[in-house]
Amino acid sequence: MLEFLTEQDYRTTPWKNGRGVTEDVLLLPQGATHENFDIRISRAPIVDESQFSPFPGIDRTITRLGENPLVLRFEDGEEVALGHLSPYRFDSASAPCSQLPGGASQVMNVMTRRGRWSARVAVVGNSDGGSMSVPLGGLLVVHAVRGECIASPGRIDAGETLIVRDVARVDIAPGRDSVCLVAAFEPETRA
Repeated sequence: MLEFLTEQDYRTTPWKNGRGVTEDVLLLPQGATHENFDIRISRAPIVDESQFSPFPGIDRTITRLGENPLVLRFEDGEEVALGHLSPYRFDSASAPCSQLPGGASQVMNVMTRRGRWSARVAVVGNSDGGSMSVPLGGLLVVHAVRGECIASPGRIDAGETLIVRDVARVDIAPGRDSVCLVAAFEPETRA
């Protein structure tokens, strides 16, 4: 089963801490909120240095989409400079503070409820295309960050998302100078 989402399908909501907004690309199960989701994918501009909202029991993979640097500073003093288009996973209960040494940036978050779902996140460029497995009982989400992405049997443009269920494999071929973020979700228990 394939589901195509465009930017008109995404929902903009304020952050829990009130310091910004996020665009929910996908929130599951259907009807879930920011308090009870099992899977959440969102995009957000980070325009001010502030503390992330804590989400206990949630694993978060954050990917910096913006060109400007973004540093996460954790309570234990650890600092992580997020690489451009390099996914970084952490426990969302830790709620790091953001530092913006070069000004505002943009991120994509992939979040899963621990014990129910796990996610593997990869960034695929035009030289990285190939075939990806859809986890049994899970789903594969392809988001076109830049340019177009062919994800058989569909095509999405920048900002659009393809959700794939009940298909064993998906061939992904980003167009020239294109970048796609791919998240494979696998159930840890039958949700």
